[in-house]
Amino acid sequence: MVSSSSVAEHVRSVHAIISRPQRPSGHELVARSWLRCFHELGLDPAADDSPPPLAPQAWRERGDHLGEVMDSAMPEMQTLHRQLDDPQSALVLADADGVIVSVVRHPGFAREASLRGLVEGARWSEDVQGTNGIGTVLTERHSLVISREEHFFARHTDMVCAAAPIYNGAGDVSAVLAVCSLAPGGARALRALVERSARVIEHRAFRARHATDYIIRFHAHAGRVLTAVDGLMALTPEGVVIEANHIAFELLAPDGEPVIGRDVTEFFGQSLPELLSRTFRAGFHPLTLSMPQHQTWYLLAQQPARTRAQTGVRAADSASAAQALAELDLGDLRMAGNVHSAMRILDRDIPLLIAGETGTGKEVFARAFHASSQRARGPFVAINCASLPEALIESELFGYRQGAFTGANRDGRRGKVLQADGGTLFLDEIGDMPLQLQARLLRVLEERKVTPLGGENAVPVDLQLVCATHRDLRAMVRDGSFREDLYYRLRGMEVNLPPLRERSDRRALIERCLTEESAGRHPPLRLNAQAMAVLERFRWPGNIRQLRYVLRTLVALCDGSEITLRDMPAEMLDAPEPEAVLPVSAAVVPVAEHAAPVHVPSNLNPLQSAERDALLGELRRHRWNIAGLARELGVSRNTVYRKMKRLDIDTDAQVGDGF
Repeated sequence: MVSSSSVAEHVRSVHAIISRPQRPSGHELVARSWLRCFHELGLDPAADDSPPPLAPQAWRERGDHLGEVMDSAMPEMQTLHRQLDDPQSALVLADADGVIVSVVRHPGFAREASLRGLVEGARWSEDVQGTNGIGTVLTERHSLVISREEHFFARHTDMVCAAAPIYNGAGDVSAVLAVCSLAPGGARALRALVERSARVIEHRAFRARHATDYIIRFHAHAGRVLTAVDGLMALTPEGVVIEANHIAFELLAPDGEPVIGRDVTEFFGQSLPELLSRTFRAGFHPLTLSMPQHQTWYLLAQQPARTRAQTGVRAADSASAAQALAELDLGDLRMAGNVHSAMRILDRDIPLLIAGETGTGKEVFARAFHASSQRARGPFVAINCASLPEALIESELFGYRQGAFTGANRDGRRGKVLQADGGTLFLDEIGDMPLQLQARLLRVLEERKVTPLGGENAVPVDLQLVCATHRDLRAMVRDGSFREDLYYRLRGMEVNLPPLRERSDRRALIERCLTEESAGRHPPLRLNAQAMAVLERFRWPGNIRQLRYVLRTLVALCDGSEITLRDMPAEMLDAPEPEAVLPVSAAVVPVAEHAAPVHVPSNLNPLQSAERDALLGELRRHRWNIAGLARELGVSRNTVYRKMKRLDIDTDAQVGDGF
């Protein structure tokens, strides 16, 4: 029980805190909440009861009402839950009334979560639960950590709750993402992770809602454009603002002046067509706009992700399509460079050539490229040039007319090229295409017309071409087994997918693949620390394809909710460490034996620290050759320098590496 004297003393200290003449801190926001609970709501800190949860139908309807936010939150909550790896926590999503509509937690925490009201349908607004992460965030509109005794009700004082608001396009809070944990410590890092995930959900939901609208992405800092913390504006074709995210409101209207309904020219001095044209000419790099009021904006103008004729598609599908390429970036710097390069040529009629070892995910990358383009609603037609008999490749690619050859279908057949009209043609293992057919493919690409076997009239075709190979096409050009003119016609942009053993994001990739392979299982399946360590150190000669087969087998054989060493194949338990860059998840920087101490900035959150470690590893691997690293990543040197500056990496750091 809480004594009345201790409560009175706490209230006096609360009054003292909020009377300070400065911007409210987290403690002051908590103090204001306590005063509301006492004076406005008349709550008793010693109360030990709360209303029962809503009926399932009621809270499910609330979840449906959240629409794109709910669709965008589900995958992000699963990712954050795996990242936290806290068996004493529950990750919850609540609506604008504080009603929990989704919970992700460890199976062993189910009973504790239920006892504390961390279940779907429970209401966590301040008038019901007093000062708490969800309810206080809804009132104060700021991310917060409510730590143990800061909770108003005594029954919650063994918990730490980090929560962040999710805003809608009018600048109002539409939902709250929160982590409630019984584990000690880590409150500051917890808040940073939850806030980042809330911004990711908010961004995905915004783009899903406005897949048929023009979007402006901008910020006052160049490094924040195309991240989860940039400003977003959705516009009509005439350039009128339909909605904006809360970051855009903070940047453009800090004093609360209106943003919605105004023309984009009022904010950036140029019309929407001018901004689109300049973005196109800049190769889809952010523009630099210097305004008369000495304000500089970094801005990118984007066309609609899909047309209004496609509005029957579910918002979740359009959201995943718009993000298909971006979601391949899990933290590995080379993959980040590949994704960035591919995004720059989207919808610009530039062929994409994907190189990499067998099993590195070349077709997955090709499908993501297609899904992220304006051809996403068109067909994706894949053909493996190495799997077809040489005599059938020509008819498969170009089709044939009735009676073109003995055994032909009497009605003829459209070839793969024509089937891909309006979409994407993916030619896998292009290096295995017979030399005599390479000339015909080149002619089709040049003329954009196809003449079926046995036919006389050429048929126009409109498609995006993506090719993939595990061979060295340049060596094949030198030895005459691949046409040089076709090679340069296919290689509009080339990306090289790293083998799994060299990827610094192995842990994140393993977790994503496990989630996909175990979809539908309840409770969700997870790897314990020892099993994860085995998978991370394995060399994976078959790359991601082999990883998926192994995980699929482990999922099928696992009877519980956790994969352990007992489930692992014997040949993997004795595997040596791979020769690779250190995983981002390890967050450890190897230092030479007599190296000077490495300065690690204290102002970076855990994700930034891990990203810094990964970039340092790549810089060491290239012996601090910035130009060489930039070439491998497919980005400019300025991009690498900007990343180094943001992560507080100075070139003097190489002294500590013995170089």
